[in-house]
Amino acid sequence: MSTILNLFLITLVICFVVDCSGIMTDIRKLVADIIYKKTKMKVDYNEIKLKPIGCSLCMTWWSGIIYLLCIGEFTLASFTFVALLALVSSNISGMLLTFKDFLSMIETKLNELIYKINKS
Repeated sequence: MSTILNLFLITLVICFVVDCSGIMTDIRKLVADIIYKKTKMKVDYNEIKLKPIGCSLCMTWWSGIIYLLCIGEFTLASFTFVALLALVSSNISGMLLTFKDFLSMIETKLNELIYKINKS
């Protein structure tokens, strides 16, 4: 059970870092700058693909497989679970952003309520 939980937590962290944090955009910009400095060619950073690190599906897949190998839990069931987590990684990223938006909505409603209370 802890292997499944750990794989899920690894996937959550990967989805946050790769899809939600914005760090991949910064890394692509850095790579584009390096290419430009070396070649003087104009490079659109949006065109740079950094698989497997720039893709939550790829990162989930490879990180999960490496994790299973490191802990000696590589079974058909765990392998399949990693595949399912990789498949739904974009959905997990979407849910993380939805959860963030939901918390922002609650914060806005609380601020409005506090403002009304203070105004009266």
